[in-house]
Amino acid sequence: MSKKPAHTAAQVAAADPGQSVWVSANAGTGKTHVLIERILRLLLSGTAPGKILCLTFTKAAAAEVANRLSTRLGHWSAADDKKLDKALKALLGKPPSGEERALARRLFAATLEAPEGIRVRTIHSFAESLLGRFPVEAGIAPHFTVIDDRRAAEIRAEAQGRLFGGGSHEPAAVTAALAQLAGLVNQDQFAGIMKELDSKRGELRRLLDRHGGLEGLNTAVRKELGLGPEDTRETVLAGAGADGAFDQPGLMRAATALDEGTQGDQDRAAEIRAWLSLDPAKRAESLEARYLPIFLTGEQKPRKTLITKGAKAADPKAEGILLVEQERIQALTGILKAAAMAEATESLLLVGEALLRAYDDMKRARALLDYDDLIEKAGDLLGGGGGVSWVHYKLDGGIDHILVDEAQDTGSPQWDVIA
Repeated sequence: MSKKPAHTAAQVAAADPGQSVWVSANAGTGKTHVLIERILRLLLSGTAPGKILCLTFTKAAAAEVANRLSTRLGHWSAADDKKLDKALKALLGKPPSGEERALARRLFAATLEAPEGIRVRTIHSFAESLLGRFPVEAGIAPHFTVIDDRRAAEIRAEAQGRLFGGGSHEPAAVTAALAQLAGLVNQDQFAGIMKELDSKRGELRRLLDRHGGLEGLNTAVRKELGLGPEDTRETVLAGAGADGAFDQPGLMRAATALDEGTQGDQDRAAEIRAWLSLDPAKRAESLEARYLPIFLTGEQKPRKTLITKGAKAADPKAEGILLVEQERIQALTGILKAAAMAEATESLLLVGEALLRAYDDMKRARALLDYDDLIEKAGDLLGGGGGVSWVHYKLDGGIDHILVDEAQDTGSPQWDVIA
């Protein structure tokens, strides 16, 4: 039989209750084992069982931690001195003292006698109990009810139905945004977008909070796309067709050179002159349909041939003029795509924000919280400071050590965290 692998230096350090640690490792590498060793060392150092709170992410993990702790403590209470000394030496890294040996034998009974034993809970159940204890400070209804994922999905579907069916009081902008999205995709694609939006609602909420709301998030999106706040498809096209936005004398010169080339060259010359002769508004209006194909293919790739040899011979500088204009037009297509993406994204964000708001309003009216609400509001309560600092004091009165297994660190400086 293979021997049980020795603890690594990192595991030994993480199990030391005298240190505040964060453990990140793959599944099956011993995080839960280290957590249990840390709890056992806390108990051997004199911490009362009722002063320890262990948080896990799932009920299964909570049950596993509780069972493994109970098993270890039960073995200690029944083991002879030799076996107990060996177990304690492996845990503590040194031979146990007589006091530690005696305490180890009493811990199993002590945890059974404690009102709640060692509290091993899921992060959601802890958040629920915390909010139930301080609902006013958390800004929620004292009679709140926690809903499961299935019920939460039903309420979101109800909110979506109201929004799409005209049963809400959303502004006309939301209706227009829905119409724009529906015009961009087919029915199945639209349903997929709504499903994706629902699944990413937490990320959307955090983005809205980070940027101070919808307007700030839209500004950030436009900045990422290289656009200004007022850049739209119409303004971009208007700018591209305005007087001074291109080398009009140079293009007229290139058209004259193209007249000396093939029939294709001459056709290009005619199209260039026709577009240049329009007023700025008409140039903007016809730029994509009439002018852009002179320089780009149907896939919006640069045309390889803008001028043939005969036309080049008539004016050697004509090709350079045409290439500069080709680069301008190709860059313009990128800006137009960015503008279209920004406008579609703004519509999606507007609809997403309306759905979030409708969902939150329905929960608030019914005094309901979903699992995400539990984490968010508990985090706000613990991180609020100032008016709720006494909440920390009240918690410190009953809990000395909080250990977290496979969950997010709340950032509380008093907590021992293993995740």
